[in-house]
Amino acid sequence: MRKAIVVFTGIALVIGVIVTGTYGLSKEDLAIYQRAVALEEQGGNIGFAGFALTDYPVAFYDGEQDYVLVWEGDGYSIEKRKAVINFIAATAYPVGDHYEVLTPTVQKMSSLLNLMSMGAMEYGAEEHIATLWHEAFHCYQSTHFPENISAICPAEADEGIIAGEADANPQAVSLFRQQAQLLEDAVKAEDVDKIKECIVKYKELDEERRLLLSSEVIALEDYYTRVEGTARYIEACVYKMLVPEQFGSTYLDAISDYAGGSAKYYKTGMAQCMILDRLSPDWKDGFDFSISVIDLIYAKL
Repeated sequence: MRKAIVVFTGIALVIGVIVTGTYGLSKEDLAIYQRAVALEEQGGNIGFAGFALTDYPVAFYDGEQDYVLVWEGDGYSIEKRKAVINFIAATAYPVGDHYEVLTPTVQKMSSLLNLMSMGAMEYGAEEHIATLWHEAFHCYQSTHFPENISAICPAEADEGIIAGEADANPQAVSLFRQQAQLLEDAVKAEDVDKIKECIVKYKELDEERRLLLSSEVIALEDYYTRVEGTARYIEACVYKMLVPEQFGSTYLDAISDYAGGSAKYYKTGMAQCMILDRLSPDWKDGFDFSISVIDLIYAKL
């Protein structure tokens, strides 16, 4: 397991368990939570006003019950409860009158993902920390901007229409591949003129591709790009703080890779955020998800 390249000072020095004992939660998972919290001092809210991981409880699921960690100013409390969900997935989930980050223990998550990838990927502490921040951002979205999020696409929209329409249309797939490559090129570009050149071409292809798809598919793609893409961006920013030497190969080199389903929009949405960082560094100030990131980019051309 790689060691995090981050110095924990300040807030990390006063992290402690307010209640007695850990109720059986592993030291590894406790350390992951502590390191995730410590990044608030290093990275703050990553530019999104009012966003803090510590605003949301984090519940680790061990296969039988949840261990709920709640930040209380200078330390955290731990409570054990019956599992809210009993499957291996990290998610933002409504519990009572608030949202929580629900996550498997790192051991369970890594075992599942490493098995699914047949050893092609390594999932450890740094990846899990980035995942906690990703899901905490979804808690932030749902807590502060529920109306704007729900307005992006119909609530009953089924991801299956992506496979049945967008992924099944060879021309749409070809155009998306070209667009994704332009985004990757723009993210990696050294000068702003090159970025703008890529985006002008991207916009032309985007207009062509939209003519091939139904309004329902376009709305669902926008949802994933805007909501999941920004969360992926948060995840990537955190990972860059933890493992900067792995950041490019883990997040940037895969932007142009095409896969069926919704995952590809996470990457394009992340790339759009990174591009807007270059064109308008203060774009996150006041961002409320009522407008797409790509439209903000187009406004800067």
